[in-house]
Amino acid sequence: MSTAWKYGNWIAGSWDKLQRGRHILIGIEEWIFRERSEYQEVVIATVPDYGRGLFLDAVVEFLALDEFVYHESFALPPLLFHPSPKRVLIAGGGDGLALREVLRDPRVDEVVMVELDGLVIDACKAHLPELHRGSFDDDRATILIQDIFPYLESDPQPFDVILVDLLDAYDELAVGLYDKVLRLLRDALTPAGIVGGFGDVARPHMTIRVPYQGLKRFFENVAMHQAPLTAFGGGYGFLLASNSVAFHRTATEVVAARAAALTGDLRALVPEHFPHCFAMPRYIRDGLDGLDGLDGLDGLDEESAPATEGVTDAFSWIYPDASR
Repeated sequence: MSTAWKYGNWIAGSWDKLQRGRHILIGIEEWIFRERSEYQEVVIATVPDYGRGLFLDAVVEFLALDEFVYHESFALPPLLFHPSPKRVLIAGGGDGLALREVLRDPRVDEVVMVELDGLVIDACKAHLPELHRGSFDDDRATILIQDIFPYLESDPQPFDVILVDLLDAYDELAVGLYDKVLRLLRDALTPAGIVGGFGDVARPHMTIRVPYQGLKRFFENVAMHQAPLTAFGGGYGFLLASNSVAFHRTATEVVAARAAALTGDLRALVPEHFPHCFAMPRYIRDGLDGLDGLDGLDGLDEESAPATEGVTDAFSWIYPDASR
């Protein structure tokens, strides 16, 4: 890693090269766990000031400092807008943090988490106990290590809430997979079921438009709220979708009363802000509908980049020593 890309005692950096005009570099000062599975490289590392973080193929999944913002905002609203979320499916989520949040709702009887990569589960169980807080061992949790597609195609008992925590739709392949997942998820829901998703709302690439438009194709009601996330360099959006629940017309008092029954204190989510926080400014509405004419995903300038070990088209590790 050249000195221009290095700060203090960094030994490596996760480089987000998704956009041409903005790059995010997250510095690593210690490898805690680093192994490659059949599917990806799994890394748990220490980031100065931010604590431990999970990286999959160099992509930051969360940092300990503000992971609660993401996981409360992602996992809890679909539960709070459902009148009786007895059965919950988490598609992905092998770190166990969305599972941790779901288990805070005493109305939940069963959570099934389907994670493709068992190494993610093993690494997080061993090295992030202060974050998952034993969620993997809860009696209500069933952990399955398998592909989500055959699981959904096996016609499981319907779920009240399904959280989609497995895809970042950056390219055409991921977009096609997302539509396939949504089609199967719709059929795996109870009539009053709710799906939760996420995506980046930062312009120009605004990747949340892919899951948003996908959900609009399969569900009558789709709503989005936002939260600031340091790990992702700005605002992040969280989606709710249903063919039964009218999110914008659900009373604040209903959401707040359900939130009051959760175990533990809320640190990021403010139930009293719903449903008003679903109102988005025009530039975001235009972006969600693809009307802003912006697309910052192409034209990455590889020749001007520092030496890297390429992992994905959008992310790489930058090493101080290429032999590491």
